[in-house]
Amino acid sequence: MNHAETQWLHALYLTHAEPLYRLARARLGDPHEAQDLVQAVFLAAGQKAATLQTHPNPLGWLLQALQYELSHTFSKRARRVGREVPLDTLPPGQAAAPGPSLGLAEVLPTQLSPRDREILLLYYEEGLSYQEMADRLGIPLSTCGTRLARAKAHCKTYLTQPPKGGDDAQ
Repeated sequence: MNHAETQWLHALYLTHAEPLYRLARARLGDPHEAQDLVQAVFLAAGQKAATLQTHPNPLGWLLQALQYELSHTFSKRARRVGREVPLDTLPPGQAAAPGPSLGLAEVLPTQLSPRDREILLLYYEEGLSYQEMADRLGIPLSTCGTRLARAKAHCKTYLTQPPKGGDDAQ
């Protein structure tokens, strides 16, 4: 990896590592395992830095890579356990870990408005262009760009907020 790629990857890490960590931590419930997954995502990004630099949506790539790592982790957990654990055996207040089949819709912050969720899903999950999204939503192209930018900002805000309850240990 050359110096320019290293600098670009460092900037990408500084911008997106914390929100990816919070997402992984929320899904896994384990801060150490979440750190490991974020490291794996950025190691993969480092290996593909030359092509990732020209990717039209690096954050989308990182989210997909994180989803892959989460799926892999959940699969390993399932193989390790070898059986389902009945919900009544879990400690009070602890939910069962979600399965690996969750999509972006299930991991987006719940605080997002339906309009924000819709445009983020069209862009990241369906991979639509601005024009395709504008056509599907029946809005002007400039409005589509504005809505997407606002939805991304809202999503980032919600993902970077400290968790409720004061437990911010990493």
